[in-house]
Amino acid sequence: MVRLRRALTVILAITVLLGGCGGDDPGPQTKEGFIAAADNVCEGAFSKFAQASQGQAKTAQEVAAANEKLADTYEQLADSLDAVPLPEAGAARTRAQAFVRSVRATEPVLEKLRAASTRFVDAAEGNDRQALAQAGNDVRTALDAFRSARAASDRLAIAYGLNFCGNLG
Repeated sequence: MVRLRRALTVILAITVLLGGCGGDDPGPQTKEGFIAAADNVCEGAFSKFAQASQGQAKTAQEVAAANEKLADTYEQLADSLDAVPLPEAGAARTRAQAFVRSVRATEPVLEKLRAASTRFVDAAEGNDRQALAQAGNDVRTALDAFRSARAASDRLAIAYGLNFCGNLG
C-alpha cells in the first residue's frame, strides 16, 4: 500500500510538472529567435552539404547522383527554413522573409541541374561527342547558376546576421 501511494505521488508530481511544460504561447517571434532557429537548421544541413560534395565524380552517373543529392539536400533546407516562424513584423520580418524566399528561389535552377544531369548520363551512354560536350556544358551552366543563386542567398543571410546560413558553401 505504501509503494502504491508513493507511485501515485510520483505520477501526480510528474503530471503537475509536465502540465507546466508546453502549451504556453511563447509570444511573437523575434529577429534573434529567427536567427537562432534558422542557423540551427543551416548547421544541421552543413554536414549534409559537406557529404554531398565529398569525393570526385568519375562517371556521368556519379556526376548525376552527386547533383541529385545536392538538389535534394538544398530542397530539404528550403523546406526546413519555411517551417521556421518569421519575426512578427517590420524590417526584421521582411528581411527574414527575403532570405527564406531566396533559398526557395533556387528550385527552378535545381530542376535545370537535374535535367542537365540526366541528359549528361544519356549522352555518355551514346556515341555522340557533340551531345556529350553540350550536356556537360549544360551541367556546368546549371551548377554555376545554382552557385550564383546560393551566393545571393548567402549575402542576404549574412546581412541579416545569420552565421551558418550565410556560410553553407
